[in-house]
Amino acid sequence: MAEIQNNENKRAEKAWECIQNINHNPDMKFKTEYRSIVMKCPTLIITNGLGQTLAFLKSKGKNNIKNSEEKLYRDIDEWLTPKMGLKPDEELIKKVISLPSEQYRHATIETLSFLIWLKRFADAVLPKEGD
Repeated sequence: MAEIQNNENKRAEKAWECIQNINHNPDMKFKTEYRSIVMKCPTLIITNGLGQTLAFLKSKGKNNIKNSEEKLYRDIDEWLTPKMGLKPDEELIKKVISLPSEQYRHATIETLSFLIWLKRFADAVLPKEGD
C-alpha cells in the first residue's frame, strides 16, 4: 500500500510542477489552451488509444514548445520515459508504439493516472476560456 501511495505522491508532485510552470507563463491564451487540452486528453486516450493521442498532440504541437499540445506531449514524455524505463533519446511516440502490448497497456494506465493529477491541478489553478 505504501508503494501505491508513493507513486501517487510522485505523480502529484510532477503534475503540480507542470501546472506551476504553465501558471508562471504570462500568456493567458497559452494557459487556457493548455488547460483545455489537459481536460480533453484522457478522453482522447480512452477513445483513440495512447499512440494515436500522442501522434495528435505531436502533430498539433508542431515541435513548438509555445503550442499547448507540444507542451503537454513533453510533460507526458518527462513523466512516462523514466517511469517506464524507456530510452530518453528517442521520440516518445516511437518508444510507446514499439512497446509489447502488456507494456503498452501499462504505459496507457500510467499516462491516464498522471493526467488525473494534471486535470485536477489545471482545473484548480489555470483559467478557463472566457475567464
